[in-house]
Amino acid sequence: MHFEVPSLPHSIKEFAAHYFMIVVSILTALGLEATVEHLHHKHAAEAAQLAIEAELRTNLEGLRDSDASNMKRIQPLEALCDQLVKDFDDGVPTAQIKQQMAERVKAGIDFGVFFPTLRHEAWDVAVANQSASYLEPETLRRLSVAYASQRDINPANLTVLVNIPAYVNALTDARVGASDPHEFLRSMRQAALTISGAHQRFIELERDLVQALPADDPTRAATANAPARAASA
Repeated sequence: MHFEVPSLPHSIKEFAAHYFMIVVSILTALGLEATVEHLHHKHAAEAAQLAIEAELRTNLEGLRDSDASNMKRIQPLEALCDQLVKDFDDGVPTAQIKQQMAERVKAGIDFGVFFPTLRHEAWDVAVANQSASYLEPETLRRLSVAYASQRDINPANLTVLVNIPAYVNALTDARVGASDPHEFLRSMRQAALTISGAHQRFIELERDLVQALPADDPTRAATANAPARAASA
């Protein structure tokens, strides 16, 4: 076996030159590694942000559709309550009010709360593969607030003001003219307030979802109608 012993530097100057080259090589390698890692983190963050924002847009669209459907449901309920109150104030005979109630129930009273499917898979993936940690701090804050708001609003957390058995009894009795008008009014008012409460929660969530999206996102423009919808409720 043959090997050569590296020659020793002949002077301090030559030693310094060798040492300097070694240090430069190491620093260059570290710098290249850091650059590659930075680019990887940047691309991962960009991909995660695009996926998350697309998911939030989908959630926002579903939220607005559900809210619009709820507002259509609440209008006839509120109109019915207003009519009953007016009849009471005007002294309309109870028999006549019961007849009107029976006709209204037979025509159909639609009650329920439409609730959107709020997806979170893109966010979960970004957290799991740590790409969320590479996002800009402000961007990460906005997105995390949006998903936290989504978690806080779900069917189980909505305030249901309706006594369901009493509501069903009121509808059943009204259909055959046996319901107490005041009890019937309370049931209808509870139904309207339940939908109205969901509407207010949806408006709050819509605000957080919109604020999580870029300032120039066209989806944000639709939120200009939110104050008007909130006021109408």
